[in-house]
Amino acid sequence: MTEIPPQPPELFQSVGASDSLVERVVSTIQRSIVEGQLPPGTRLPPERDFADRIGVSRTALREAVRILVAKGLLETRHGVGTVVRQYGSNQVAEPLSILLQIYDVSIDQLHAVRSIIEVGIVRLAAQFATEDDVMDLRQVTEAMAEKQEEIVAFVDLDGEFHQILARATQNTLLQVLSESIGMIMRDVRLKVHRFESLNATTIPDHWQILDAVARHDADGAATALQRHLDNARRFQEEWIAYEESLAARD
Repeated sequence: MTEIPPQPPELFQSVGASDSLVERVVSTIQRSIVEGQLPPGTRLPPERDFADRIGVSRTALREAVRILVAKGLLETRHGVGTVVRQYGSNQVAEPLSILLQIYDVSIDQLHAVRSIIEVGIVRLAAQFATEDDVMDLRQVTEAMAEKQEEIVAFVDLDGEFHQILARATQNTLLQVLSESIGMIMRDVRLKVHRFESLNATTIPDHWQILDAVARHDADGAATALQRHLDNARRFQEEWIAYEESLAARD
């Protein structure tokens, strides 16, 4: 039997008079979630009781809940009701990744963004990385060396390496940005990693980055990461040229 999460405490006051009624309800519930008054797993009260508590109609409340479900803040569970959703970074990263793909980001644009964000990330990682972070980076790099013939596994480990660097910064926003870039880069990597020479370049690059991070050498880590990005860009350009040559034959 599904366990019903706890009901929220008496924390709602009647909504104010600004904005539209539905917007006010959305704002009231959203603020309570953001401020931690409605933690993940909390079940909202029955619709009639909840509407009376915040002083709005059930129709307005129902529409507000629909909007918050679409935003990913609430979810409806069969036999339980409406529950505050566990919020993860992927709920921000995935839409941002899709947006970047819609705007058809070029190789030059992607390289510029990675140079700004990921070089900044590795500088902070070199400052704040723990022994556990360094160990995780080492384990991933060793696993990559064993998976060079398995493209999907190799690419996923490559992405994990960069996410560990982002995690080591201890900055949640940078982790979200890195994850967004990683979602785009996964498709790119799946294509360009078919070049065996790139795999042979990526692993030494990662060891150099890892070595600098382990020594807490921010400048050395930044230099190694930028070299890695430049190598990646070169192979991406070669892949584009290869695809264009194939298209020209058709």
